[in-house]
Amino acid sequence: MSNDSPTFESLKLLPGQVLQLEFDGYDSQRDRSTLVGYMRGRSILVSTPTKQNVPMSMKPKTKVKVRLFVNQINGACAFESVVQHVSVLPFPHLHLSMPDHLFIGEVRKSIRAPVHIVASTMITRDGKHLNTTAVIDDLSTNGARIYCEDLHTKNGSELDLVFKIAISNVERILHIKAIVRSSQFNEAKERFIYGLQFSSVEEDDFIAMHAFVLTRIHTQ
Repeated sequence: MSNDSPTFESLKLLPGQVLQLEFDGYDSQRDRSTLVGYMRGRSILVSTPTKQNVPMSMKPKTKVKVRLFVNQINGACAFESVVQHVSVLPFPHLHLSMPDHLFIGEVRKSIRAPVHIVASTMITRDGKHLNTTAVIDDLSTNGARIYCEDLHTKNGSELDLVFKIAISNVERILHIKAIVRSSQFNEAKERFIYGLQFSSVEEDDFIAMHAFVLTRIHTQ
């Protein structure tokens, strides 16, 4: 590996960093974990994923693929590792081997995918919460285009958008806050079309949505 190649230590991750683990020989679903800490050149300590609030039973030498989103580089990172040690005290955690190589992918916020997703919108007006069904027909990691009935809202207003996506047969419901950036009436659809900019996306949701958008593009 060249001196210019990033290392795990160079990411300068902090405890609490969200990780997605995929263990060899287990189901294909990615399990949520968090970074506990690491020792340079030795191992990475992560929390043991749970199933129904019970720590997963894990064996040393199990291979694992680790994925995460790194804010410092505005990109997704993945690497392969091995479970070196399993510990239950003082809390369930795993020691993972330091990776030999990192796979870094810059997140391109301009990537958009045509979709057809039924969603729910909620706006607050005069102290009341108003819910409307909408359809998302264009989605990216930083915004979406929806069509629905007239929301009677102005550009710059905030709304909550709730929708479901599926990645590798795993469904995830996203709750995202968005800002209305544009609106117009479409005669063909007989609906209003709104351009939304996402203002608040949880890290787990961002990773899932980025993977979903890429999957949709590659299947077009």
